[in-house]
Amino acid sequence: MFNKKLSNSEVKLGNILLLVFIFTLIFLIPLLPETIRQRVNMSLFSIIFFLSIFTLKEKERRVIFFGALVAFITEWIAEIFDFTFLTYLSKIVNVIFFQYIVVRLIFQIAHRKKVDANVILSSVNSYLLLGLMFTMMVAILQLYDSNAYGFSTNSFREFLYFTFVTMSTLGYGDITPNTPIAKSLSILISVSGQLYIAIIIAMLVGKFASTLSNKTE
Repeated sequence: MFNKKLSNSEVKLGNILLLVFIFTLIFLIPLLPETIRQRVNMSLFSIIFFLSIFTLKEKERRVIFFGALVAFITEWIAEIFDFTFLTYLSKIVNVIFFQYIVVRLIFQIAHRKKVDANVILSSVNSYLLLGLMFTMMVAILQLYDSNAYGFSTNSFREFLYFTFVTMSTLGYGDITPNTPIAKSLSILISVSGQLYIAIIIAMLVGKFASTLSNKTE
C-alpha cells in the first residue's frame, strides 16, 4: 500500500471520493435527525481520514496513514468514553491532521506543471478541509469557554455553519464571537479563506495560461 505508486486515475478516484464524502459531511448530514447525526458524522470523519491517503504522493502515504489511524482512534475513543480530556485531544488531533493534508495538497498543486482534473479536485478538497480544520478549532474554543460564541446549541452543525460563513466573509451576523480570542480566531478564519482563494486561483490561472502558451508554440 505504501510503496505502490498510484496512477493518475487512482489519484483522481481518491480525490473524487474524498470530495463526495466531504460534501456529504458538510452539506447533507446537517439535514439528518439529531438522533443519528452524531454517529453518521463520526463515520464520515473516519472515511475522510483514510481517503486522504490516496490524494498524496506515495512517499507521504506512510506518514498520513499513521496520522489517519491516530485521528480515527482518538475520535472514536472520545465518543465512546465521553471524557472532556479525550474530546479536546481528538479535536486537536483533527486540527493537526487536516492542517497537514491541506498544506501537502497545496504543495502538490504548486508543483504541478499543468492544470488537470486532479489539480482542480485537490484545490476544492483542500479548501473544504481547511474549513473542517477551522471548525475543529472553533469547537475547541467553544468547549473551553461556552461564552466564546453566541451559539444556540453546541453542535457540530452550528460550528460548521459559523466557520464557512466566516471563511467566505459572508457574515450574516446571527452568530458572533464574544471574547477576544474568539474574535482573533474569526479574523484568522476569514483572512485565511480569502488568501486561499486569491493564491490558488492565481496559481491555477498562471498554470493554465502557461499550458495554453506551450500548446500554441
